[in-house]
Amino acid sequence: MGIVLKKVNVKNEEIAPKVLTAALFYEGADMPEGYRLPERYVFDYEFELIVYGNGSQIIDDKLYKVKQGDILFRKPGQYTQGIMPYSCYLICVDILSNTGKNPDSYYVYNKQDYQNYCINPILEKIPTLFHPFNMEKSLYIFDSILKEFVTPSPASDLFLKANILNLMYYLYQDSTESFVSNSMYLSPHYCTIKKVIEYINNNLEKKIVLNDLSRVANISPHHFHKIFTGTVGITPNEFIIRCRLDKAKKLLTRTCYSIAEISELCGFENSPYFSYVFKKYNSLTPLEFKKKHSYNPLTLSE
Repeated sequence: MGIVLKKVNVKNEEIAPKVLTAALFYEGADMPEGYRLPERYVFDYEFELIVYGNGSQIIDDKLYKVKQGDILFRKPGQYTQGIMPYSCYLICVDILSNTGKNPDSYYVYNKQDYQNYCINPILEKIPTLFHPFNMEKSLYIFDSILKEFVTPSPASDLFLKANILNLMYYLYQDSTESFVSNSMYLSPHYCTIKKVIEYINNNLEKKIVLNDLSRVANISPHHFHKIFTGTVGITPNEFIIRCRLDKAKKLLTRTCYSIAEISELCGFENSPYFSYVFKKYNSLTPLEFKKKHSYNPLTLSE
């Protein structure tokens, strides 16, 4: 089959996704191991969430093992074939809403024109296979899209567009974070590092030292430091600082806590050190950051 695929440069503001189809493929969970679905080419953009899986997918010339919680992102022109068993949500999208394809008659196995391949920094950063930490969030987004697609309302177009954009942003944001990357998921240390990251996020207000983390990982401090840095891309201490600063930003913009209180809640030794670290990473002091991102009409009369 000859592929006629046009590539176009697309700015973020030009993205206006339209859902062409949304479906739940549940029969695959009961299919025999190794059973292959019919091979096909991908005509549009496709998002797939594995809700049960111990199977594989071929995408172009690569074999991907799939598990529960995996999200696959396929692009126009790719070749694909599913190898059972697995069940999944599938959402096909017209990224620019300009293909003229009819959702009422759309079917992925029907031969049709290829959607333009969009060269866009967000789309290019979303990996083919990704495993977000938050399975519940992924499931909620996919299920919401499916429900709205099969039981539409006058506002469904807006709802579906907003949720596809939300899904794209969610995948882009998570996949570009150094500690939630596809390479980490593929690492043999994934489960260990995930457990340590959860411990860090639950104890940011406390003093956290390397020995604490190595005990959670159940390995020696030296070996833990080596595998954490190699898997995540930054040292454990650098990771802790980034998590504390992220928490500080939320508290600065969403609460009335003082700088001293926020410093303590985020596990910094004292307010001056908190201010020093915050400005080093954000080019603003905590107070300047709070003022910049605050809205208080009462200050207009001052």
